[in-house]
Amino acid sequence: MLRELFVKNIVLIESLNVHFKNGLSVLTGETGAGKSILLDCIGLILGNRVDFNLIRNNENVASVTAIFEIYDKHPVVNVLEKFSVNHETELIIRREININGKSKCIINDVVITRNALIEITDNLIEVQGQFEDRGLLNTKTHLSLLDAFADHNDLIENSREAYNSMINILKLINEAEAIAKKNNEDNDWLKDSYDQLVLLDPKFKEEEELDKNKKYLANRTKINTAMAYIRNIIEKETGLEDLINQVIKSLESMYKIENENINSAIEIINGTKADIEELKNIVNGESLETTQGIDRLELIEDRLHALRTEARKHNCTVDDLITIRNKLKNSLNDIKDNNFKIEDLKKEYDDAKMKFVKLSTLLSESRKKYATILTEKINDELPQLKLENARLSINFDKVSIDDASILGIDKVTFLASTNSNNNMLPINKIASGGELSRFLLAIKVVLEAAIHNRTIIFDEIDSGIGGSVANAVGTRLAKLGASYQAMVVTHSPQVTSKGHNHYLVQKNMNNNQTYTNILELTENEKIEEIARMLSGSNITNEAREAAFKLLDNK
Repeated sequence: MLRELFVKNIVLIESLNVHFKNGLSVLTGETGAGKSILLDCIGLILGNRVDFNLIRNNENVASVTAIFEIYDKHPVVNVLEKFSVNHETELIIRREININGKSKCIINDVVITRNALIEITDNLIEVQGQFEDRGLLNTKTHLSLLDAFADHNDLIENSREAYNSMINILKLINEAEAIAKKNNEDNDWLKDSYDQLVLLDPKFKEEEELDKNKKYLANRTKINTAMAYIRNIIEKETGLEDLINQVIKSLESMYKIENENINSAIEIINGTKADIEELKNIVNGESLETTQGIDRLELIEDRLHALRTEARKHNCTVDDLITIRNKLKNSLNDIKDNNFKIEDLKKEYDDAKMKFVKLSTLLSESRKKYATILTEKINDELPQLKLENARLSINFDKVSIDDASILGIDKVTFLASTNSNNNMLPINKIASGGELSRFLLAIKVVLEAAIHNRTIIFDEIDSGIGGSVANAVGTRLAKLGASYQAMVVTHSPQVTSKGHNHYLVQKNMNNNQTYTNILELTENEKIEEIARMLSGSNITNEAREAAFKLLDNK
């Protein structure tokens, strides 16, 4: 409920502090006293766009502060948590506007955006008769109002979860298909690249080994010349081999002398002979034909060219081709896996879709059941507001699954007719004026009795009515106020007499300046104010007596 309202420097209001109570509060006052200003202040709290002309003359800053009491499970709690606003049982909402064209929205010392303020205060207060795009006249609210009346939260939650599951799977399908589309564009290149690398079959350190062999073969002529020269030195007459044999023969002739140095010399020369034999074998082993070397060199160069061409293609080293091949293989496997994934996800989506259809259908059936109950209750209320020929119906349009939302498969519109001869039209399309106001009141009496979590303010709901009709309106407003906080700005003495609390908006002059203030009236002051409303500025005893009777009959 709205507990207090502080206003500073708004038009005729210099400083104002109003304490509001439970029940039905009526606000009265002469035309021009400032009742509309008060509604403008509440409009700022609701997040309406700022009219900087509201700032009082000769002032730079104006502000409106509202204090609301809330309970633990109030619907606004979830919205506050969404915007990280700390709360307990009290909300302090402040709207500040500056002559320089800037404004601020603050809740419990947290600065928020205007859109956030609108979302929060839509759960706290509604002004009926103004801001019609945000109240019952907004057809977008009708479904949520019906759900609140039906109180089938489990069905709503089950349907919501099924919808979210379906949408999440669809999102995964779209992502997987986007990958598949890109994969299809790349698939031929990936497969061709992989096949080429499989055929090429690169080995680790192969380039290094090939380079070494290439260098060796490129110097084959020089090597053959050197080997021939060495072979000649070893094998020719009086060459190394012949000279060593002669040395061995000379030393062996002295073997029987058994001289230690001679024996050591024999061992050394025999070892040298063995080394020369090994050298001879090595040299002979390097006697490869030049043509055979040329053939091998061409093969090596071709292999190096193939390896390096692939490395340039993939912008990597030759050794990295092995890793690239494995990655290409994994990518091709991923494409296959992704295609299988899409098939599996589509099956999951079909299952999730069936579940959503089932649960949203159950929710729709429940809505239609409670729509019948709600319609009957509202239509029963209409005659008591002197709308005997008016009626309400709730229209259901089924939404296709493709166009469904988190709210299910229903589009709900409240239709109304204020005359039995008129066609049923959306509430926001029926004629404005007293009939519309009473029609909305009837709906509010029924709906808010079930929901009762917001303060509702009616702006001159008595417009164009009087007598018994005004008395009926006042009675129904009092019925609203019995369950929760309601307010009405009124010129009707009959409506005024039904209020539990009475606030007088009045305009005073001081030092040639005009000020608006609000007074909560006592019982005697209520009689005087209602008498004024009945007889005008010249209050008669008869008017006072009539006022007393109205109050006595409330």
